[in-house]
Amino acid sequence: MSVRTFVGFVADFPIEPIDDNPPGKELAVFVAQRLNDAGFAVDDPGDREGCAWDFYTKDDELEIMSIVGLVDDMDSDPPRQWLITNDCELGFFKRLFAAKGLAEKREQFLRKFCDQLHQIISADSRFSHIVWYNKETFDKPEDQPGASP
Repeated sequence: MSVRTFVGFVADFPIEPIDDNPPGKELAVFVAQRLNDAGFAVDDPGDREGCAWDFYTKDDELEIMSIVGLVDDMDSDPPRQWLITNDCELGFFKRLFAAKGLAEKREQFLRKFCDQLHQIISADSRFSHIVWYNKETFDKPEDQPGASP
C-alpha cells in the first residue's frame, strides 16, 4: 500500500495572521525544526503566496515539498483545522531516464519522512484528531483516510 502523505489535524497554534503573513508560521517552524532534529535536511519555512507556509526536505536527488496551511474546517468529521501536504515529485525526465530504483527510493523517503512527522505530532499534546490521507484520493468519495501514514 502506498504511503498516505497528507495529514489533517487540530492543533493549538495561532490561527490569526501576523504582520500580513498567513497563519501557521509557528506551526511550520515547529514541524520543520523537529524534522531537522530527527536528522532530515529541512530548510526554513517560507511564505507560500500569502496563503500558507512551505519548506523543503532534501535527500540526495529527491526533495519533499511540505505545505502547512490553515483549513479551519472544524465542522468536518473529524474536524480538520490544519493540513500538511507532503509531495516528492519525480520530474518527467527523472521518471523517463532514472533507474527503476529511484521510484522505490522516493516511496521509502516519503514513508520515512511521514512516519517521523506522525511521531512528532502524535507525541505532542497540542495535536489531536490526526488523520492521514492519500494524495490521489484526498477529499474524493473513495477516500480511505487512516490513523497513520
